[in-house]
Amino acid sequence: MLFVRIKDGFSVKNLDGQYTVVADKGELENTIVLTDTALFLWNLLKEKNVSKTEMLNAILDNFDISTVLALGNIDVFLRTMKENGITED
Repeated sequence: MLFVRIKDGFSVKNLDGQYTVVADKGELENTIVLTDTALFLWNLLKEKNVSKTEMLNAILDNFDISTVLALGNIDVFLRTMKENGITED
């Protein structure tokens, strides 16, 4: 089972009402603004290493969302974080 976590050196700041991923040192190449579900996933991954199944179950327990939509949100979140060097597995 693959576990994912947020690398050290990244955090989320509320910038003008939008939750945005920021690098603690230096800059990110892209601005990453988090949706409600993405912010939920961020907080989940900051707490511990989490599997995709655990992410799905947590989203389904906390949001009124279909499994298909939840999986799509997870895939987009993970791809965006990985492409920007924010997560590691």
